[in-house]
Amino acid sequence: MFLLIAILLFTAAEFLLGWWSLPVVGLILGLIGARRRLVSVQVAVAAAVAWGLLLAWTGMTGNLGTFMQALAQSMSLPTAVLAVATVALPLLLAGLAARLGAGMRPESNEIRPQKPALNG
Repeated sequence: MFLLIAILLFTAAEFLLGWWSLPVVGLILGLIGARRRLVSVQVAVAAAVAWGLLLAWTGMTGNLGTFMQALAQSMSLPTAVLAVATVALPLLLAGLAARLGAGMRPESNEIRPQKPALNG
């Protein structure tokens, strides 16, 4: 359920506010889901899925394929490499922001602090 809600939040935020909403929503979801195991991975996957959904929607309603081919050609890259890099951006931005948010909560399961060694 957390993953589905995260996908919906990312999709709405990206559609309304743009790509810069990825780390903001990721941080908030990391703070909220701090007790979840591997929350940053779940948030990263949700961001990538939401980004992919928006790209697919844009591809069906616009001329995204032609644009991606022209952009990849101008960068001397295969189109597939550009597509992977395009999906890697939200994955990294949201996942790292969620990790930061989860680490800010003391009860987080994301980052477990080490017990101090007794020197004596």
